[in-house]
Amino acid sequence: MNISKQTFINVNKYMIVAACVIYFIGVFTPVKFLQPGLIFVFGAGFFCLLHINYFCCRLKHAAHLWLFPLIMTIVWYQLNLKSDPDTQNTLFYMITLLLSVIPFLAFMFGRTEEKAAKKERLPIISFRTVIQTAFFLGWLSVTAFVYIRGVDYYTDTRPDLMFWGLFHVATVAFFPFLFGRVLCSWMCPNATMQDALFKNMKHPRPLNFLLPKSVEEQSHSTAMTLSGKVDKTAPYMPFTLLLMWFIVFNIETIWDLTSEPWWPAIAYMLILMIVSFLMPWRKLCTHYCWLSGYRGFACQNSLWRIRYNKSKCRQCKKCLAEAACPFFIDICNQDNEMPATCCLCFSCMEACPFDDVITFRRSEEEKERLRAGSPA
Repeated sequence: MNISKQTFINVNKYMIVAACVIYFIGVFTPVKFLQPGLIFVFGAGFFCLLHINYFCCRLKHAAHLWLFPLIMTIVWYQLNLKSDPDTQNTLFYMITLLLSVIPFLAFMFGRTEEKAAKKERLPIISFRTVIQTAFFLGWLSVTAFVYIRGVDYYTDTRPDLMFWGLFHVATVAFFPFLFGRVLCSWMCPNATMQDALFKNMKHPRPLNFLLPKSVEEQSHSTAMTLSGKVDKTAPYMPFTLLLMWFIVFNIETIWDLTSEPWWPAIAYMLILMIVSFLMPWRKLCTHYCWLSGYRGFACQNSLWRIRYNKSKCRQCKKCLAEAACPFFIDICNQDNEMPATCCLCFSCMEACPFDDVITFRRSEEEKERLRAGSPA
């Protein structure tokens, strides 16, 4: 069987969609049963979709990756997450096993004519995909535990409190000032879902009409600028992000002051994923996510930044905003520093065929250009 790049995407995509359905039924309905191997189905599928160009031409490597959830499902046959210790759901086990077997066999015995990319994937991007996949699996596990075991069981352990407490403290008080807006590409479960799954789903987006031109224009012509002194031409921070931050921050703060579990935090992320499915790739992150808004506001002077060495750019147009950047930043229109909307996903750096244009440091030529005040 010949497996093209699109077929490779579809196999992984359908396995993740099926896993989402099983996960939702097992966690959020009275079934209250989850086979732990299902968590690793998400991991294998997301990792393949986040590394499409690498794995689609190396099917045996992808098969070995899918072998891991298959083994974990078999090994953990008796170690199920369930509300009733006496229950055993054989149907859920067989479905989880099947979701691992199908891609494993397809990739192990399939053939492909896809050629490997000429430029190897940057190590920093491979590291990022490992982090974001692991963080997503952690979020799935915590969510499943809280909803299946229930309030009475987990009152003393509170894994959700630990997870979301560390999440908020780290991403509000620590990360933005050091690493910028890494939340939006390294840690956010919704970002992982969008970059791996939603970006590869071709369907009419029914909420397109909620993004009129007046909202789109906020990305580069109105609202507020947070790009710093170096780059006066960088895109502006959309005002809708700040507006959502004021609204949702107050709602969550009021809820967190109660004695209720942190279910709203979990529900909020699920709502983000559902709404994101109805909107174009990353548009919700760009214009409406309140977490994205504050991080963008706080990270304007972060230590870790991407530098665009304009003096060395060959104007090859490989880093077009719509294709390379999840936040639609037109890099060629920047002066040197990326704007506050940059999430440090390094997609632009990977798209650029040259090694000295988009970097972490200013080149000597760029420093001379900036000192001279040259526009190009």
